[in-house]
Amino acid sequence: MALQSERQDLKVDPDKGIYVEMEGIMQVRYSCEELGFEDWPEDFMNFQARVKKISEDFCLKDKETTMQAYFYCMVCNGELKSLRSLREHVRGNKHIKKACEKKRQILDLPQEPQNAPRDKKSKKERPSVDVGLTLAQRLEECGLPAIGLTYVREYINPKKQSDHPLYTCRLEGCKSAWGTSDDMFNHVTKSKHHKCFFRKLNPKDCRIAGLSRADILQMAAEYEEAQGGSEERDYEVIISEMDYEKYMELRHRPYGRSEKKTTSTCWLCGKLSHTDKVLTDQCRLMTAILGQGW
Repeated sequence: MALQSERQDLKVDPDKGIYVEMEGIMQVRYSCEELGFEDWPEDFMNFQARVKKISEDFCLKDKETTMQAYFYCMVCNGELKSLRSLREHVRGNKHIKKACEKKRQILDLPQEPQNAPRDKKSKKERPSVDVGLTLAQRLEECGLPAIGLTYVREYINPKKQSDHPLYTCRLEGCKSAWGTSDDMFNHVTKSKHHKCFFRKLNPKDCRIAGLSRADILQMAAEYEEAQGGSEERDYEVIISEMDYEKYMELRHRPYGRSEKKTTSTCWLCGKLSHTDKVLTDQCRLMTAILGQGW
């Protein structure tokens, strides 16, 4: 079955608004607490041809009418209650495999060989962003759930405040994530950070460890909605510090190196290792003056 719009030659690509290639894969459904409410599902093929761009708040529940839209995957038999979880789901290997199998059944296509080589796809580069923006400014521009911001610290260079800010996340399990506002944006909006937050919130709930990325993202969206939604998000919990030595340590820290690995001690003075070359040279000079040798 061909697409009924100008998108008909395109493959599944959530970034371009293409989530299905044919009918019978997914649906858009609606729920309501009103007695006697009857849902009329719409096939996602027709929906994506009609709606060129799905808004981030499409699945938010209307507090007055209790009406809520959600996506239903017919091949995986699962509900998706946010645009973020929809994007993650259609990119998942499990869904892709089942959708391809459904397509073969409907179109009567031959089965692919079990050990057929996969086509290599070039890695997409992350679009360039302005790292001069703060994390709060980045989050204000999107509708993605961002929870656990109280564990995030912002560092400013007091000697040159025009330098872009740097950030760390001290939430247990996040391995001291750090970087620019873009790095931290892509950390606090991802399922790994969300899972660590829910583990911290409910340390005795063993079910959290077994939840899928889609489940975690849905939980995060529902948790934030219960707190008032992204519009009521409190950015003041992100503590900002003007700490030159810490800022320079983060700025010169090699990527892939966690804070725990970085906080070794200087064998000359016994303090934390110096990342500033001037401080290192001063330490060496003082040691030589005191006659301790180099």
